[in-house]
Amino acid sequence: MAVDYLSAINKQGSGLNITQIVDSLVAAETAPIEDKITKNINEKNAAISGYALVASELNKLKSFSSSTQGSTAYSVSSDNSAIGVTVTDQSLATSFNSSISVTSLAVAQTLEFSGFSGKNASINKGSIAIDFGSWSGNSFNADNSKAAQTITVSDSNNTLSGLASSLNALEGVNATVTDKGDGTFSLIVNSSTGAKNALKLTVTEDQNDRGLAAFDNTTSNSTKQVVAATDAAINMNGVTITRASNTFTDLIEGYEFKLNQTTTSAATVISNLDADLAYSNVKDFVNVYNSVTSTLKTLSQRGLEGEESGVLSRDVGITSIRNKLRSLVSSELAGFGQTGRYISELGIKTERDGSLSLDETDFKKKFAAEPILYDVMINSLGSSDNALMKVNHDSTVLQPKGGVYNFVAANNGNSATLGGIALSESTLADGTKKYSGVSGDISGLKLETSGDVSSATVYYGQSFLSKLSDYIEDVVSSTGILAKSKSQATSQIADYNEEQSKLDEKINAIRDRYMIQFSAMETAVTSFKKTGEFLTGFIDALNPKN
Repeated sequence: MAVDYLSAINKQGSGLNITQIVDSLVAAETAPIEDKITKNINEKNAAISGYALVASELNKLKSFSSSTQGSTAYSVSSDNSAIGVTVTDQSLATSFNSSISVTSLAVAQTLEFSGFSGKNASINKGSIAIDFGSWSGNSFNADNSKAAQTITVSDSNNTLSGLASSLNALEGVNATVTDKGDGTFSLIVNSSTGAKNALKLTVTEDQNDRGLAAFDNTTSNSTKQVVAATDAAINMNGVTITRASNTFTDLIEGYEFKLNQTTTSAATVISNLDADLAYSNVKDFVNVYNSVTSTLKTLSQRGLEGEESGVLSRDVGITSIRNKLRSLVSSELAGFGQTGRYISELGIKTERDGSLSLDETDFKKKFAAEPILYDVMINSLGSSDNALMKVNHDSTVLQPKGGVYNFVAANNGNSATLGGIALSESTLADGTKKYSGVSGDISGLKLETSGDVSSATVYYGQSFLSKLSDYIEDVVSSTGILAKSKSQATSQIADYNEEQSKLDEKINAIRDRYMIQFSAMETAVTSFKKTGEFLTGFIDALNPKN
């Protein structure tokens, strides 16, 4: 317990607890200001915690949206693990039931050039031309759709490992140096899978450094070839189909078939629209959305009489976020056809309290009538009215704006615009033209034409979940509204702390002033008491007792 030294010293004074009196006077003068500062600091700290909770809740919604985008409403099954099937584009996918057997898998050609002393064994100089095509014994049939490639062997790469590195730099070629385990090393060269992707290596030796011909297989392929390149072959519903790869992306539109091994009997592969799966995905979104918006409502609500207000009840930023979420739910989604679509067409309803509801019967009825409504909700889609043009968006940085755009090409397709905006263009060896949108509303859109396309109508629909994810990403970013609100609150706390420091100085000054005043009073009272004692003694002396 603190000792009141001043009162203790002045036993002959007023006898009052001066320290307590001074503290009470100082508190009466400054406590309301100090309480207000403390309240403001506590409110801002609570707000900062509230912003963190808002960000966490919004990220839950964004995580769900990101994980659900790309999901399909088709249920695909295969009764044989030799064949795997996935949906790649729900806008193109249709239901099917097929009997498929795998006769052979696509295999890459393997060439071995053996008998070397080590990985860094020196080889001779010259050049090697690589052609692509198919072999029949020692007879080669070049595939003219693929350009030949050439490497030069010079002082910089005239070792076995150096040659392997140079070959690896070529598209469609893979090379490694392998220790055979018998004291020798081999250069192993592989092509891409497919019968027409086999390699012919034609060597031109340096006249002053002969010997590179050891890597030539133009007349000795049968002795250099360890494994022949072959195509994958399947039988689908009685039709034989071959491909250069074990992944078929053009067997049935919208699906990818992956061959894992050959089969001894036909596999049954089925794909059907699954209304239960579609409903489950959309219902899960409704539940997550309602949970998140309920938390935001609690944080921002103004308490009625007797109720406590949320820590962000007067925050206009949180109000704007809630309003934007409601706006996104009801906004039009362009690019899924000539007219705009709405997620409400799936049976999603907005209740009076801002929550969403979904009736299963209503949903399944509308989904059965228009399966594309699932994509309006879940998957962004690109399409064209020209069968020779494919449209997609695979950029994680650039996001096109949903809408309908006119494609116009000129100069044999070497210059083109989309929606009046210039496209970047490139042409593949097979004549396929690829266009990319790099500015404006079409940023991120990619077009591919497999023939002469001078004009087309391009549709790009950005799904609801994609738009929602983009908005949330902006809100929770380092420059978003939550970060700005937190920074502002932190700055205000610093200002309040400065006010508190100044108030502390003021309290000390007031206390010192009062202590000086009361000390002077005590000195006067003590003097008066001593004078009184003297006079009492003097009077007593004048009136001696009998």
